[in-house]
Amino acid sequence: MIVFIIYLLIFALLIYKNGFFKLFNDEQVTKKTFSFIFIIKALAVPAFYFLFVKLYGGIEKFDAGKFYADAKVMNHLAFVNFPEYLKMLFGLQDDSEGSYFYKTCIETTFNWDNGASKNYMYNDNRIVIRIHSLLHFIAFNSYFVHGLFSCFFSLIGLTYLYKSFKEFFSGKEIWLLLTICFFPTLWLYTGAVLKEGLTIFLLGCSIYNIKKIIGLRINIFNILWMIILIFMSLLLKPYILFYALVYFSLFFGIHTFYKGKNKTLLFLSSLIIIVLIANFASILIKHSSFKKAAFEREKEFADLAKGGIFLLDSVKFVRLEYNYNLVKKVPGKKNYQTIKKNVPYTYWENSHQQDTLYCIANMDTLTQYALIYDLPAAGSNFDIGINQHHLFVSICKSLYYTLANPFFYNAKKLMQLFASVENLILIVSIFIVLIGIVRNKKDGFIPLAFIFFGLSLFIVIGITTPNSGALLRYRAPAAIFIIVASLYYVQGFKRINPAKNSV
Repeated sequence: MIVFIIYLLIFALLIYKNGFFKLFNDEQVTKKTFSFIFIIKALAVPAFYFLFVKLYGGIEKFDAGKFYADAKVMNHLAFVNFPEYLKMLFGLQDDSEGSYFYKTCIETTFNWDNGASKNYMYNDNRIVIRIHSLLHFIAFNSYFVHGLFSCFFSLIGLTYLYKSFKEFFSGKEIWLLLTICFFPTLWLYTGAVLKEGLTIFLLGCSIYNIKKIIGLRINIFNILWMIILIFMSLLLKPYILFYALVYFSLFFGIHTFYKGKNKTLLFLSSLIIIVLIANFASILIKHSSFKKAAFEREKEFADLAKGGIFLLDSVKFVRLEYNYNLVKKVPGKKNYQTIKKNVPYTYWENSHQQDTLYCIANMDTLTQYALIYDLPAAGSNFDIGINQHHLFVSICKSLYYTLANPFFYNAKKLMQLFASVENLILIVSIFIVLIGIVRNKKDGFIPLAFIFFGLSLFIVIGITTPNSGALLRYRAPAAIFIIVASLYYVQGFKRINPAKNSV
């Protein structure tokens, strides 16, 4: 914790003195304000850690703890075999079973292999582990320092989001920055060793770079950086990041070059055509429509949400009940188990993962399986039913669960009450936009583009993540766009001059 405080003070001082080497320089918001915002954001690091200690007994069994543990394993590799570490950093490692890397790293990590299969909804864990393995050289074995770096990455991304859109919020610049920095769940989860901090960093950098390129402020650095951003967006949360690349390329293109009326109609019709073409290409190349891919993802997540012990070998993926009496540890191999005799389980063969198979009584007690996950059953699952209902019904149910569930009348725990407050903020924001469009003569293209981006992601996330608890985390990057859309019509803050009034 002492190292965390030292780093926090150094970062805050550098932001205050020179905008962290001009990274946070801005005409409307002072360096002092940015420094103060960073300090408040950094409080999310201990808040997240101690909240999980209080509610769940610690972070070790959750992604934040597993990413941290895996980063330590990979960092240790640098001291025992530096060439192998370099291979790992650049994706050149030998992952085959029995290899040096497999025995040294894969057998001793949790999240390195999880999420690495090249399925339709590819969402890479390895980027996060690689980056935090590098940070571990200067983290002094402190989880809090890793969380602080995640927080700092997110502030960079949020600052670039702010710089991308501030021209649409004249006189409200500070409120725009505060809105996107302190949306509660985004504030909380970007203070943890999770994908959210890096996702926000890439999101902000991508949108800001797109705006510069479309505005013809092009140089070799912009082009090279854009190539890197596209590559990383295809790996890490592509349903948010790559979608945002396409979406805001279209948004800034129409805003910059189209001077006629009905920008919103042109934007939405163009977006629909792009989605239809992409869906057709997906059917031809991947042999899967977007709807089919979403249903498969929903089914996978629902299986995980049931909880259990999840095991993997070269032939099949296995789920047992959440009971360690059903398995036996393999001596000398961390995170490896064998299944005891007569234990029933569900499994999927790697050669055809669509078929769910059942073993009534296990007879194979010799096969060694890698432990992928061990999860207690989630208590807040729901069923969108995209396979049973019309797509429109599934979309409506998805919006309900992402926007209005839980709400105060059915909130049973503190976190559900917390989620209810967020849901109320989002619903009020949508009403503000709707009222603003009807009563205000200002061009509705900008707020409608923001709110449609947020809601479209809500639909995708709601369909593919049928668990209310997980939705809070996954929807956070999209939620800020709905709040920002309402800020466009709010008039009460307009007279604030943030250049002269620091927070």
